[in-house]
Amino acid sequence: MNLDTELELWRDQWQASAEPPVLEDLSKRVARDSRMLRMMLLADILVTVVIGGAVIVYGIRNPRPATAILVAATWFFIAVAWFFALSNRRATWSPSASTTSAYLDLSIRRCRGNLRSVTFGMILYAVEMAFCLAWIFHETGVSRTLLITISIVTLVFGGFLFHYRKRKLADLAYLTNLQHELQPE
Repeated sequence: MNLDTELELWRDQWQASAEPPVLEDLSKRVARDSRMLRMMLLADILVTVVIGGAVIVYGIRNPRPATAILVAATWFFIAVAWFFALSNRRATWSPSASTTSAYLDLSIRRCRGNLRSVTFGMILYAVEMAFCLAWIFHETGVSRTLLITISIVTLVFGGFLFHYRKRKLADLAYLTNLQHELQPE
């Protein structure tokens, strides 16, 4: 075997093993998660415009102190949700480089952010429901149908969050194990 052929063979082997095959899976995952981040941002904007706009219209049509409280509380909840969403998504839009470790770090940051979102979502939902029930009770009285509906919605929402959290914990475990396996010793 001459030196040029042997050098060429070594170079091909080195280039073939430069990035683990995991990079392709991670890049697909990052691309999918990036699309989901954009959709969530769009959903946040839509909720702000629809709910925030509707409560302002309601406040203008019914100018009473109780309605002003509802408008203020709604916009307070929207502002808190935006603050959390923007701070939680910071540094999760794209990888710092096109390497396996950068894609892996980004995926782990996103996974941890999703777990924080579950906790935040549960707390925000509980606070909003407490406020809404108190406001409705003050304004009209709470009907049995409303309580049953809210109970069902709460159970469904809680079940979704439980399932989502469990899935994200499994994803995080997989990603952190992968990170440990790929680290040079």
